[in-house]
Amino acid sequence: MKTPALLALAVLLSACEMTPTDRGLAASATAAAATSESPELRGQSFAQNRCADCHAVARLHTSPVPNAPSFEAVANAPGVTRESLSQWLRTSHDYPREMYFEIPEERIDDLVAYMLTLRSEDYEPAIGLAPFPADSGPAASGSLPRDAAAAR
Repeated sequence: MKTPALLALAVLLSACEMTPTDRGLAASATAAAATSESPELRGQSFAQNRCADCHAVARLHTSPVPNAPSFEAVANAPGVTRESLSQWLRTSHDYPREMYFEIPEERIDDLVAYMLTLRSEDYEPAIGLAPFPADSGPAASGSLPRDAAAAR
């Protein structure tokens, strides 16, 4: 009687064994979960939840508020680097009055990582639109070379 029970147990346990295909799927699911926790995806989520009421936060979109630069325009502004954008988001307190908004320190690097995914070699700004007014933005914060700010 023990033999059939052991045989049934062995069959049940073998059904739980992962095949190479199952292992590949499990690894893919683990990689997808890790990727969903990437700084870029956290930054995208933050942008969609906290910034999209005023700014276009995705590629090829127009900002709901005309004076609010699109994230794509910011990321593609001449001279903008990871460091200059990060510094500007951390230290700039000259946001327009209608945008009384502070970015939590723990979200800045994620937001910068996401914004930089919007860079494009063939980016062309909309005619007549600058990403920032001449006296504000990452290029005017003193963290970029003056010629980069003037190039905008």
